[in-house]
Amino acid sequence: MNRFFWFLVAAFLLATTYDASAQQWRIRRYELDFSLSGVSMYGDIGRSDNLLANMFNGFRPSVGISPSYLLTPNLAVGVDLGYLMFGGQDKEGESHVRVYTLSGHAFQHTVRLEYSLIGRVKTRGGYIYNRKGMVNSFNKVQVYLFVGAGGILSTATIKDAEGSEITYDPGYFPGIQYAACFPAGGGLKLSVDPQWSVGFELGYQFTFSDLVDGYSSSWSDYNDYYFLFNLKAIYRIRNNRNGRPVFNKYYR
Repeated sequence: MNRFFWFLVAAFLLATTYDASAQQWRIRRYELDFSLSGVSMYGDIGRSDNLLANMFNGFRPSVGISPSYLLTPNLAVGVDLGYLMFGGQDKEGESHVRVYTLSGHAFQHTVRLEYSLIGRVKTRGGYIYNRKGMVNSFNKVQVYLFVGAGGILSTATIKDAEGSEITYDPGYFPGIQYAACFPAGGGLKLSVDPQWSVGFELGYQFTFSDLVDGYSSSWSDYNDYYFLFNLKAIYRIRNNRNGRPVFNKYYR
C-alpha cells in the first residue's frame, strides 16, 4: 500500500512539473534581435553571373533589429527592420564592355514567420532548478526556418570607370526605388543565459523589381535579389500574465 501511495505521489509530481514546464514559454514570449549583417547584391552591376565571385565583390556591412512574439513553442511572428548598404563592380571583359561601380543604401521592412525545427522550448527533461524552482526550460540550441514578406526602399549611385555618374545611360534610375521583398532562410541560436542568446542566420531575399540597384540594362532578364548574412545578439523579454512585456524583476 505504501509503495502504491508513493508511486501515485511521484507520478503526480512528474505530471505537474511537466505541465508547468510546458507552460513556461507563455511567460517568455518576446525576443529582440540585434543584427550585424552583410549584404551581397545580385543585380545588373557586378559579377552576378558568378555566384561565389559576386558574393565577395558586392559584400557590404549593414545593421538590423527584429522584435518577435512566440505564438506557440515552435512558431514565432516578427518584424525585420534593416538598414542595408550594397554595392558591386563590373569586371572588365565580363560585363558587356562596360565597367560600372555601384554603391547604394536601402531600408528593408518585412514581416516573418519563424518555425523551429529544434524548438525554443524544451518538451521533456533537462530543466535547470534552483531553490526557488525552475529557472530555465529553454533549449541551449535552436534551429529554425523562416519566410516573410514586405518591402525594400532603395537608392543607388552608379559611376563609370572614370568616376563620373552615368547620367547619360538610359538604363540608370538614380532616384528612390521601392520593391516588394520576400525573404526566406534559416538560422541557428545558442543560448548564453536565460536572457541572452547569440545566433547566425542566412536569408535569400527575392524582389519584384529590376531597379533595386538603380539600373536595368537591355541584357537583364531577371529581377534583383540579394543574400543577407546576420550575426545576432538576442534578448529574451519576459511578459506578465496579461501578455505585456515587463522590463524589471527578470529571472529569479
